[in-house]
Amino acid sequence: MAKEITIPKPTAAQQEALKKAIREATPSTSKGSVILPAGQKPQLVWSVKNNSWQITTADKKDILDVTYAEWQGGKKKVRQEEQQEPLSIAPLGGTVPYESRPFAETNPLLPYIEKFNLQIVTDPDGKTYLAGKDRNPYYVYFDPTTKTLEVDTEYEKIKKVALSDLKSSGNINTLFEELYKKKQISKATYESKNTEANDFNGALIGLISEYSKAVISGNVTGPGQEPPNFLNFAKGLVGGIVGETEPLGRRTFQDISKVELNAFIDSIYIETIGRKPTEEQRSAKLKELNKIVKQGVLTTERRVGGEIQSRTTGGFDQQEQQLKLQEQLKTENPLEYQRRQAFGFMDELQKIMSGGM
Repeated sequence: MAKEITIPKPTAAQQEALKKAIREATPSTSKGSVILPAGQKPQLVWSVKNNSWQITTADKKDILDVTYAEWQGGKKKVRQEEQQEPLSIAPLGGTVPYESRPFAETNPLLPYIEKFNLQIVTDPDGKTYLAGKDRNPYYVYFDPTTKTLEVDTEYEKIKKVALSDLKSSGNINTLFEELYKKKQISKATYESKNTEANDFNGALIGLISEYSKAVISGNVTGPGQEPPNFLNFAKGLVGGIVGETEPLGRRTFQDISKVELNAFIDSIYIETIGRKPTEEQRSAKLKELNKIVKQGVLTTERRVGGEIQSRTTGGFDQQEQQLKLQEQLKTENPLEYQRRQAFGFMDELQKIMSGGM
């Protein structure tokens, strides 16, 4: 049973403790302070597990925790699982009791499935995807050597784990060959083995999405089974084994830099409340928008009756994001918004007066 928790504002003492932790963690030289890598900088985080504000670093933060920057950005409620009741998972036909699984004592996936409430869901358009407690898409990668499962909502993190495994096992070139043979990547990408190329990532995110579903579906609706080898699974998927029922879509990417996104954020802040965002506010919003850009624009086609229907989802829509941010700023900063509107009215009045009216 999950209950909704309202996250309180950090106390002044907690914020002072954060400043102290940052000072102590920042090494100094004769030329001044050294800038810490983003993952090592102390930050204030609301721990869902401990139900309190704590100081930690990004590389140690639990995926369900909420940073102070996210709290400032409007994320002020979290869902917390009550420990006295087991999590309920109900994907695709129900669950298999733990004791009924052939290798129940050794199945390494169960703790992850229960912690994140991983399940396969179907959206209104009939497309299936792996989701967690918040119904957001999740990606997973199973390491057959350590028997651990990497779980995250960010494709880039799972991509990093997958590529590391493929490289260490000497299979990265085989993946490029498979993708090139099936015309999923260009000749230039194939020859350069560029893992940052848009066409490579467009194909890889589709493979990881399908692989994620395969890993979990075999362990929540059946007797339980070890996940398939990623490369072997990818070969079958790219080769069309799954293509007729779950076709791979074409994913394209918008060429939008972080500099452009920062300028966009600043302009909306100034236009709406008359000032630029703080560094924390800008960083939180940049992370949100950059995630949208990195996901790309996905176009899938399905045969319905006698016609081919195309569906496009995702992508950064400037007008949509502008309206969302403006509404957020109006709600969170009503006085600044009203003051900005008053100044805007005075500016317009001055223009009219200077025109002789």
